[in-house]
Amino acid sequence: MEKLFFPITNEEDYVLVEELPSDELYSHWKQKGFTPGIPTQLDSLLQEVTLVEWGKRHVWEEGELVVDPIQLEMARYLNSKVTQLDFRKNHSPLPAKVITSEEHLFADLEEAKLPVVLKSEFGLAGRNHIIFKTQSDSWKLAQLNKRLFGFPVVCEDWVGDSRFYDFSTLWDVKDGEFFYLTSTSMWIDPDGGFRGIRIGGRESEYQTLFLPKVYDLVKSLKNLIPNEYMGPCAIDGFLYSENGLTVVQPVSEFNFRYSIGRILWEVRKKRNTKLDHVSGLLVLPYPKQGKLLEWKMLTDLENELKCELVLLTPVRDLTGKAYQNAVLYFETTVENESTVVETIWSNWTEPN
Repeated sequence: MEKLFFPITNEEDYVLVEELPSDELYSHWKQKGFTPGIPTQLDSLLQEVTLVEWGKRHVWEEGELVVDPIQLEMARYLNSKVTQLDFRKNHSPLPAKVITSEEHLFADLEEAKLPVVLKSEFGLAGRNHIIFKTQSDSWKLAQLNKRLFGFPVVCEDWVGDSRFYDFSTLWDVKDGEFFYLTSTSMWIDPDGGFRGIRIGGRESEYQTLFLPKVYDLVKSLKNLIPNEYMGPCAIDGFLYSENGLTVVQPVSEFNFRYSIGRILWEVRKKRNTKLDHVSGLLVLPYPKQGKLLEWKMLTDLENELKCELVLLTPVRDLTGKAYQNAVLYFETTVENESTVVETIWSNWTEPN
């Protein structure tokens, strides 16, 4: 994830990383017209800097990255799904509660009307959750500490089977005020896993349904968001069907930090993409079988699909060990979008 800052930086910027990007990947970004910053590691950065973080937690003091207790506490407050139950009060159509112990969880699952989803207090969207559809899913309780990092957790009704459109609205926040940037649509798998996000082309037919409700939500946050917070925010939500009607969940979670959607918006702005063209990010899992020759595949796909493709994160570390996922940027026309996405996904996940 740390490599996602490179495509939105300028040549004079420093990008602090644990592992340096490969020369091949760095050259790839340049060839695609980006101006990636200088990759650097902590002990090589001496001068004063203006710090831009994925999520605000640190200050730069005398050449060292130091955790700021005040910023850390504010980040925990803003991004806690427990806190966010107060943020979304009176706006979410789905019941949700906080569960504080294993005993509380066992008792609740015995009485709960399934299906429900358990969400970790902190964690990445689409990854740190467990879905209980029937009582036979009780074996999943063994995953609780690994997937949800212990208690507290949030328990919410699960409507995945009737959920048909996922969106994220992007905002800038300053002095307690929210400034709207754009709306994105997301690809979410049947188990709630995040697969990708897109911006551009035609305005979504659903935007008139969800955007007014998100604006109403934002207005109600006036006295809940600290004025000291200044930075990005993404508000994720979705649409689902109930008794033949479309229901809007204006917020499933808030992300007071850089999100995948914000990275996409910044990359699109950096490339000055045409408004009628679609840009997207796909989170592509390393194939379970077959050998992935990513650079050859990208060249072949670009020639076949007549689209622009940029690998934003490495497929492997510097020792050659494959990462679980890689993030790929694509740019194409509205008419070709479905073909581009489906072809990339099938070729990447099942290489010959």
